[in-house]
Amino acid sequence: MKMEIITKLEELLSKPAGEVANDVRTLQKEYQKQWTTEFELAKQSFIDDGGKAKEFVYEKNTDDQKITELFEKHLKLKKDEDEKVNREQHKNLIIRQEIVAKIGDLSQMSSNVGAAIKMLQGLQAQWKETGAVSPHKYKDLQAEYSKVVENFYYNLKIFRELQEHDLKKNFELKNELLGKIKAIVSLENIKEAERLIKIYRNDWEEIGPVPNEKWDVLKGEFRKALDEVYGKIKAFYNAAEELKESNLQAKKNLVEKAKTLLAESEGGNVAKWNETTNKLIEIQNAWKTIGRTSQKDNDMVWGEFRVACDQFFHKKKEYFNVVHEKQGEVKKLKIELIEKAEALQTDTNWQKTTQELIKLQDSWKKQILINEREEGKLFFRFRKACNTFFDAKKAHLAAAGAALEVNIKGKEELVEKITSYTLGDDISENVNHLKQFSAEWNAAGQVPFKERKRLNEMFFNKLDELYEKLNLGKAEKAILQFKNKLERMQLAENSGELFKREADYLKKQIDDIQNNIKTYENNLGFFKNAKKDNPLLKEVNDKIDDAKKRIADFTTKRKLVVEEINKLRVASEKKAEPAV
Repeated sequence: MKMEIITKLEELLSKPAGEVANDVRTLQKEYQKQWTTEFELAKQSFIDDGGKAKEFVYEKNTDDQKITELFEKHLKLKKDEDEKVNREQHKNLIIRQEIVAKIGDLSQMSSNVGAAIKMLQGLQAQWKETGAVSPHKYKDLQAEYSKVVENFYYNLKIFRELQEHDLKKNFELKNELLGKIKAIVSLENIKEAERLIKIYRNDWEEIGPVPNEKWDVLKGEFRKALDEVYGKIKAFYNAAEELKESNLQAKKNLVEKAKTLLAESEGGNVAKWNETTNKLIEIQNAWKTIGRTSQKDNDMVWGEFRVACDQFFHKKKEYFNVVHEKQGEVKKLKIELIEKAEALQTDTNWQKTTQELIKLQDSWKKQILINEREEGKLFFRFRKACNTFFDAKKAHLAAAGAALEVNIKGKEELVEKITSYTLGDDISENVNHLKQFSAEWNAAGQVPFKERKRLNEMFFNKLDELYEKLNLGKAEKAILQFKNKLERMQLAENSGELFKREADYLKKQIDDIQNNIKTYENNLGFFKNAKKDNPLLKEVNDKIDDAKKRIADFTTKRKLVVEEINKLRVASEKKAEPAV
């Protein structure tokens, strides 16, 4: 449920804070209700368990903290948004007050009715365009605005007859001008159309208002005529720009194709170079059929195309200059690779030989012969030697896999055997039995990696449990369990690394304790004149004795680890010896 609240909050935070405020408040109520329920349940559980109500502390979990963080983030966004709205409303208030003042000044004008009305219309348009103000200021401000507008029309009432004459004359002039604008659409010369529409629009603005009952229709026809003219002009330039963009993109595509051919030709043979040359010539012919773009783009894209073509033919010339010189060397090298592969094809050192053959194969791929027939003959010999080895390796791994499956069964039987084993009264006999279990486990051989961890944990956990139950001295038991730990390390794939880490750890422990002993021995200098039964002197001597015992213990364990490291080294050296 909390994750759903988190998801909804994160989604709401991507929207304007004011628009989603109600949704956020709903989620707050929903979350508070859920949190209160969890709080009461937790508190009641605490009291039922014997706790005191006043001692109860209920910590918020990660989801609660996340939800709180999201609520706070929304609150901050809402606050910022409100502050922005307040600033904008204050700014709008000042603008509207200035408009009211200017309209008040207009009401005093009487010499130029048309200009006054035009200015009023401009101020009214500005009033409409100005954003909202604070609701507390709106009513009074709107009343002031209405009052000054009413005063304006009252003061100009005496000019009504003259105004009506002007309106009628203006209507006639605008109708005449509208006809001229409509005629522009039929012009083919776009430059002339642009020149005339600018003139006619200025003339339209200079003509005064028309009768109100005729204005909407006239304005609609004017807007429609403008849209038709500008639509034609825009369509012309859009088509021209689209064609330039289309040409530019087409040329860029050819540049990329030329660069791709250059990249593809690297390391190719003669046939490949000839093939890519024909393709590049086709691209060059296609370039000639594409129209121009803007001058700047055309210079840029042509420069790229010319560089790509020049680089291609330069590389081709270099290739054919050296290709014949290299073929003898390549053939000699491939014969050497074949002889090395044939020498390794019967080697049974599977891992090492596999790596060597892979390296030979990589080297083979890097050397190219132009003569494909001769290349095929050489590759037949090389592949035959490689296949001989890998077929033998595949058969060997199949046999080894079958042996690993047998080992699984043997180790599972040992797990059952040690699980059912019960310690007797004879400690020596018990120890011998546990050692025998370890010996049998090591002798059971390797198992597949996917089964190794499961079987090792079952066996060694039970072995540790039995060692822990032995009635042995602390030191003796510790050594036996440590040997058990070493046996477990032997079975790991990275046993050498584990033994080295253990040896380093024990060495560090020994060094640290020896440093402590030096400190204790230095402290004995303070007791040169003290009696032998001095308790502080006795405490320091005891610490030294205890530290020496621990050094002996760690030294014994490290010797065991070093023995295992030496065994691994000897085994590795024997494995690396060449077969006789």
